[in-house]
Amino acid sequence: MCSYNNSATNSSDVNSPEFEQNDMNSPDDHLMNTVCLRDSGFEQRLAALGCSEFVLPCDVVDNLEALDSHSANYVLSLENDQIQLAPRDKSMGNPVVVDFASGTIGFRGRQNVRQELLVKAVFGRDKKSPPSVLDMTGGLGRDSFILACAGCNVTTLERNPLVFLLLSDGLYRAETNFELQTIVQRIELHFCDAVVAPAIALDKVNFDVVYMDPMFPERTKSALVKKEMRVFRDVVGEDVDVYQLFEQAKNVARKKVIVKRPRKSAFIKDKKPTYSVEGRSSRFDVYQV
Repeated sequence: MCSYNNSATNSSDVNSPEFEQNDMNSPDDHLMNTVCLRDSGFEQRLAALGCSEFVLPCDVVDNLEALDSHSANYVLSLENDQIQLAPRDKSMGNPVVVDFASGTIGFRGRQNVRQELLVKAVFGRDKKSPPSVLDMTGGLGRDSFILACAGCNVTTLERNPLVFLLLSDGLYRAETNFELQTIVQRIELHFCDAVVAPAIALDKVNFDVVYMDPMFPERTKSALVKKEMRVFRDVVGEDVDVYQLFEQAKNVARKKVIVKRPRKSAFIKDKKPTYSVEGRSSRFDVYQV
């Protein structure tokens, strides 16, 4: 069950005391660079997601006139029945949306996902039994989706509120797609900070594998080939607490921790992994625990 259902994360974690203590609704420089068009359509979608009381950490307007006069570089809105994050600078490319039915992610999900490097890293030598996975850095949900396509039950965490809404909306729309229903039902999305994870009990009995793909501070702009990733980084920023995230992952994983890295980059904390699954541009470092 995904967290956009009323009985799940949105209706409880977002308004919980732990949520307030972690100050996840406090705006920072990245989020203040965004304005939300929270009109009637957007409000209806928030209600469908179970996020009617969601407090966005950015400026909010309720009409196009106010939106046109706002100086933010990015606009969060509901367009063509999907929540999108659109750069006002057209040279930055198309709006960022989560769509599991089409595009690259939809194509990958229809292929033999057992050939995906991430799936190979997660399954290891066990080709039959899908492990339970905690994705500590949900982002736009692509890795969680690929693992769900491979049969894994995935608990996905996302702490950036704008990204959380994009991902929640993508899962919500995927639930209406007959071909995707059984896949996305394997993904349980939570809005919380994986470093402290107040929303769920992170117990070793729950997760065979813990996966993380953080935005490392040392990444250079040359690594951000896609325009979508430039937008994503501009709004989300860097995971400056990546080492704490790694330590949390090691505490939670029952069998192994997997860290995605650019292929030629250093190991996290200079700690050599048990082994790596390497591709042309990235690799998955596997740490057995």
